[in-house]
Amino acid sequence: MKTIHLNHELSKNYTSEILAKPDFSTPNLVLPGMKKALYPGSEHFVSLNHWEETDPFLHHNIIVETVRMLEDADGFITDQIFEDRHHHINLQFVSELSNLIGSRHFIAGPSFSSVPPFLQSRLLDELVSHDVSGVMFDVRDIDPDDFNALQPLAKLKIHAKKRIALIPVVKDEAQKKALTRNIPFEVVCVAG
Repeated sequence: MKTIHLNHELSKNYTSEILAKPDFSTPNLVLPGMKKALYPGSEHFVSLNHWEETDPFLHHNIIVETVRMLEDADGFITDQIFEDRHHHINLQFVSELSNLIGSRHFIAGPSFSSVPPFLQSRLLDELVSHDVSGVMFDVRDIDPDDFNALQPLAKLKIHAKKRIALIPVVKDEAQKKALTRNIPFEVVCVAG
């Protein structure tokens, strides 16, 4: 099982990490290049969430230019592809990002867990059709032994099969162990 750590510190080295602030917003944009220089064997994903920008046109341009400037990133994560209170995906924007990101990883962020359960499978299929390589699912506030609370995640995992990586976001190593004891995952994000 692969573990990806949420990190915003240059001094910490993880084999695989998401460079982002604790709220999954875009990190200091100097970090990705410096991380690659200091730890060339590590895998670095960069969050593209710019929560402050409210104008949709400017917001999309900020994200596109961020991807263009971060050539050293192994992949990108964004929550800002959802519309209408997580009932829809901006497919035109996802398509544009997918083309721009190319062969690097493109991952839908942890707010995917805010998608109503009855829409999750359909939106997951839309993401698969646009070459999105992973979907994060926030379980930090869920008891890993509460099977009713984990049911949407388990159903989504069955639906995802091997077509797309389903990446639960946990708060610490203890929650990761408890969760993977009940539901096995290939990739888990520790965002504690």
